[in-house]
Amino acid sequence: MRGLFRLLGWLALAFVVTAVTLGVVYLCSDRSGRIAMEHRALDVVDGVREDGTSPARVVGWLDHVADRTEVIKGDIVPAPSPDAAATAPYGEPTDRVGLQVLHNLGYSVGYDNALPSPRWSSYRVFPNPGQAAERPSGFRTDPRTAARVSTQEYVRSGFDRGHLAPNYAIAVCHGEAAQKETFLLSNIVPQMHGLNAGLWKDLEQRIVHRYVERYGTIWVQVGPVYTAPPAQRIGRLPVPAAFWMVVSEYEAKEQGIRAIAYLVPHEEKWRDTELTRYVVSIRKVEELTGLDFFPKLPQAMQDRLESTAAARAW
Repeated sequence: MRGLFRLLGWLALAFVVTAVTLGVVYLCSDRSGRIAMEHRALDVVDGVREDGTSPARVVGWLDHVADRTEVIKGDIVPAPSPDAAATAPYGEPTDRVGLQVLHNLGYSVGYDNALPSPRWSSYRVFPNPGQAAERPSGFRTDPRTAARVSTQEYVRSGFDRGHLAPNYAIAVCHGEAAQKETFLLSNIVPQMHGLNAGLWKDLEQRIVHRYVERYGTIWVQVGPVYTAPPAQRIGRLPVPAAFWMVVSEYEAKEQGIRAIAYLVPHEEKWRDTELTRYVVSIRKVEELTGLDFFPKLPQAMQDRLESTAAARAW
């Protein structure tokens, strides 16, 4: 027994020495060296926080640890404080086509009547009680649009009616009336069931739960990517080739904005714990969609915010 305690003591000492050595190396390294070490450490941490079985308290603690690393914090671009009540922090996405902008209680939509399809949706989420009313039973035609898409156009199509502004996030943050408006068909696109109920839902839940807990108010802009012309249609409705999501948050202490963009292929993708594989630059999303994000920011700020992809998923 004494030998066992001696062995455990030596192992503990070795662990402490290793930890101290790594800490000294980290502090003495330049920024690129620290980021490389953080990547390796987060590879291990992500195995715990993203496996789907770790307790929420453990995941939350590891999220906050990860947020202290330079690789997750990323580049914070100095910018004026955004309108806290806006659905997009520095203006809705703009488009050369001239989309119909539809304002709802909890979100806004840029609608293309010619496609016909929403091209983007913007919404804001924030700390909330996490209680939603019962999910509405049906989808509704939006009479404000010229296209007036009906729910029957999706019947037996093989695709879900996929929300852009999500039902649950709008419900818990903006209330039951706002939740019902997410079922307007101006907010809906054809989406494969595996993606709609799987990876895409995981991203939506990650934002309204984990991101909000970590950062407070979060702005989300989301939409489809279409080929020109659309490679597939169900009736007159175009089927997206991919989906994008731009997430931003304002750091009040540092008086700056930071953002991350995800680009997800339209595939039957139920789960994926390695979200970094979907991280792209906002400029990449602009190239694929023809949209211009954060139009109220000076061009130099836009360039800095949009040109480089985040190093790792938040």
